[in-house]
Amino acid sequence: MSLHRTNHALGFSLVTLFLTVSSFLTPSIAVASDPTGRWKGEWTSQSTGHRGPMRANIRQSQDGSYQARFSGRFAVVIPFTYKVQLHPRYDEFGNVHLSASKPLGPLLGSYTMHAISSGSTLQGSFNAAKDIGAIKMNRIGPSR
Repeated sequence: MSLHRTNHALGFSLVTLFLTVSSFLTPSIAVASDPTGRWKGEWTSQSTGHRGPMRANIRQSQDGSYQARFSGRFAVVIPFTYKVQLHPRYDEFGNVHLSASKPLGPLLGSYTMHAISSGSTLQGSFNAAKDIGAIKMNRIGPSR
């Protein structure tokens, strides 16, 4: 009877050891965050101190990039909206790094943005017309 218990305990210990070693040897695969959906947050200018509300709707394109429509307010009452193509790069932690660039005309120069989508947050920086700032947004729903 004690021999049966010893074999059973030894078998259990070997299975436990195998599962533990396997978990360390198996490479972990991070699932990339999906930036598609509706987002809500704010933009902040580091150059002027201005800030305001902002929303975004992001959809994936057939070519693997994303189409985004951002809208918000400047100086409380001045609305803005713009569309931009976001180019993704995925990192080993499952984050999606998004970048965009868009000419705004001869007076305003160009707009660039770099952001990271990680789960339910989207945050990054922008540069436009001698203005440098940040965006911070949270996911509020699926794309429309």
